[in-house]
Parts: sequence; structure tokens; C-alpha cells
Amino acid sequence: MNTQKNYTLELLKLFASYMVVFIHIMFYGKMGIIMETLARFAVPLFFLISGYYSFQIKPEKIIKRIRHLLGLIVFATVCYTLFNIVIVFLKGNVRDIASYLGKYLNIGTLIKLFIFNVPVSSVHLWYLLATVYVYVVFYFVTMLRLNEKVIFIVSFSLLFLHILLGECLSALGIVVPIPIVRNFALVGIPFFALGLFTKKHENKLRSIPNYVLIIAVAVGVFECLFSRYFFGKNELYIGSLLILFAIVVVFIKYPTVNYPPFLNALSGCNTYVYIFHVMISTVIFQIYKLFIVDFNASIIVKCAHPIIVCVASTVFAYGIIQLLNVLSSKKQK
Repeated sequence: MNTQKNYTLELLKLFASYMVVFIHIMFYGKMGIIMETLARFAVPLFFLISGYYSFQIKPEKIIKRIRHLLGLIVFATVCYTLFNIVIVFLKGNVRDIASYLGKYLNIGTLIKLFIFNVPVSSVHLWYLLATVYVYVVFYFVTMLRLNEKVIFIVSFSLLFLHILLGECLSALGIVVPIPIVRNFALVGIPFFALGLFTKKHENKLRSIPNYVLIIAVAVGVFECLFSRYFFGKNELYIGSLLILFAIVVVFIKYPTVNYPPFLNALSGCNTYVYIFHVMISTVIFQIYKLFIVDFNASIIVKCAHPIIVCVASTVFAYGIIQLLNVLSSKKQK
């Protein structure tokens, strides 16, 4: 199996992490709605890349990835829990700290956590737990050596169910609660399987002409915006699948483009940008207040805020990576 590093794919992960920022921290006005709508391919891309890198891997490596993810979950949960406690304390609502911590043992929140992957610490961290679930499923699929056709039939059926419960029902005016649509089963497993499919058939995908990709993106953008305008907000659109298809073929066709060294250095920041952007956005809001900047009254600040968060999150993520590298080198000595 080809193990050559795909630099385009690594940078696409960083790009996808910025798209996640634009979902949670929207631009001002109509531009915010447009970006939030078009960015819906981002999290599915993360799952797809995980599947791409999991084609024909050994079960012990799956276990290693699960352990790594569990470590990230614990780390992120502790960070956000402490951060949320500090925020509550600074607001002067000390009694609310006990109420907040009590949610961790509430039956309702535990059901949301373990069934629908909705964490108490910060909702956006659902992706990490969902990925663990996907790897656990994939581990048993690998151990049982299930037929590939069965895997793909089940996966595409789950993807169809996601579109049906999401965009299709919203077109009829029926709104399904987000956790039912956004979880490991209806997002994680289908796109992880698409990643496996992509890796297996990447030689065929390379032959797709570039004009097909341009058409796919154009149609995808139109469908996403049309659906958002007429049917309302959804976690995923049919157009998102077309955009995702084009992105996938790009990283297969152009895996070793010579990018500037600083971009390659930043490509590994995607995970921590994803984890910490919500926290960093909150901190930046506090900085605005410190410098007496009225966020609601300043259109310039409103327009710039998502970009500021991306830059600050990248710097913070790069700092974490460098710190971990130093600690790792000291441990090896």
C-alpha cells in the first residue's frame, strides 16, 4: 500500500478546521450565512480522511488511534470544564458552578453524551467521541472480516437516512433535532466508509477530468445555498456531498504539490484549531471588552472576528505542538 505523505490532504484538514470555525463563529450578515452553509462539508471530510488512512490497517493500529483520541477527549474535556468554571466564576454566579458540574452526572446529559455524542463541556467536541465510536465499530468489522459490499450498503443507507431526516424533511417543514442527525452513526460511519472506498479506488478517481470537479463544485454551491434559502438550515446538504467529492478527487490527483514550508509546518495544527477555537473566541471577546471595543456596534470587528479567531487558534495550536515536541524529546532522553 502506498504510504507516501499526502501534503494536499494535510493542508485540506487545516482548511476544513477553519471551515468549522466559520460554522460556529459566523461572519457578519449574509456572508456569514453563505460561509456557514458552504462549510458543512468540513466535518464529513475529517471522517472521510480518517477512513482513507484506515484502509487495510491492522487492528492494533486501530486500538492505538482509539487510545490517542481518548487522550484528546480527556484533555479537551478537562480544559473546557475548567474554562467554563472560570467563566461562571467571573460572572459572579458561584452557585451555578455546582449546577454546571451536576450536569456531568445527569441522566439526560449522559444519554445525550453516549448515544448522540453531545458533550457537556462543549458541544462541538462531539466529533472526537463520534470518531472513537466509529473506530470501535471499524475494529469489530475488521476482526470479523465482514464483506465489503455489506459495509458499503449499510454505510450508504445510513448516509441516505441522514439526508432524509435532515434536508429532505426540512424541505417539508419538518425539523428533526440536531443530535438525531449529527452523530457517529449517521455522519461518522458513512463518511469513514467513503474514505475507505476512496483509498481503494483512488487510481480510478484520478482519471476524473478537472472540468467535472468544477461542475460538481458549482452545482454543489448552488444546491447548498438554494436549500438553505428555501428550506432552512441543515447539518448537511446534498450539495455538500458534491463539494466534498471535488475536494476528495483534488487531494488524490495532486498529493505532492510543493507548498511553501510554512504551510507544511502549520498543516498539523488542524486538531487543536478544531478543539480550542470556541474557547479562544470567548477569550477574544473578553479582550474586546478590556479595550472597550463594542463588538455589536463595530461592523469591522464583526467581519474580522472569524479571521482573528482562525489566526489566534492557529498560533495557539502551533504553540501546543511545539510544547508537546519538547516534552516528547525530553522524555526520550
